[in-house]
Amino acid sequence: MAGQEIIFEQIRSSGCLSYFLGCKRDKVALVIDPEEAKIEEYLGLAEFFDTKLVYAVDTHTHADHVSACKMLRDSADLKVVMHAATDAPYVDLRVNDGDAIRCGTVELRVIHTPGHTEDGMCLLAGERLFTGDTLLIGGCGRTDLPGGDAEKQFESLKKLAALGDSIQVFPAHDYRLAASTIGEERKSNARMLIAAKEEFVRFMTSRKPPLPRKFQKSLEENRSPSHGTQRGLGEGI
Repeated sequence: MAGQEIIFEQIRSSGCLSYFLGCKRDKVALVIDPEEAKIEEYLGLAEFFDTKLVYAVDTHTHADHVSACKMLRDSADLKVVMHAATDAPYVDLRVNDGDAIRCGTVELRVIHTPGHTEDGMCLLAGERLFTGDTLLIGGCGRTDLPGGDAEKQFESLKKLAALGDSIQVFPAHDYRLAASTIGEERKSNARMLIAAKEEFVRFMTSRKPPLPRKFQKSLEENRSPSHGTQRGLGEGI
């Protein structure tokens, strides 16, 4: 994946971060963790770079905002990609650990990282690691929401730590600095500095932060088959 052939844009929406990756040679592109409020920006980037959007990838089922995957699927005629563990009914391509998502010269290697959610995954593209909510800059995703598991989160963070210190970290959320490296997180991230699994689990399960402001709406929308379709409150929430 030669650097000069790759288009890379980070899109910020409040505290949400999404990513536009494209292949100049083949004029194709994808978006990672697209957010509903930024649909026009993704379509505008595709037009600006003269590329066709072929994939929309969610790193996990979001519980704090509405994913744009379904809407982009309808408007841009692309395929939605998520981990096979997801219960989202509108996914076209379900991937597993070790699989590769190819978009021209762009190749994303799937790393299954359950813990924040069961369907959580990170995507490694060269030296860039798109971590979703598994690894945040200076923290990690909470484990007390549906599908969360502190023990699995601990193991997932260890898996990421082994990738190498030079790997650049691009999370799905941040309210300050928008990029980091595995090396920096290993040195300064309090969650990754906890060496014992039992201590990590105790720390994560003792925390009771408030639910995300759009928790109910986001989960209902991100688990329904089409935009605007609401599922019953008892279906997996």
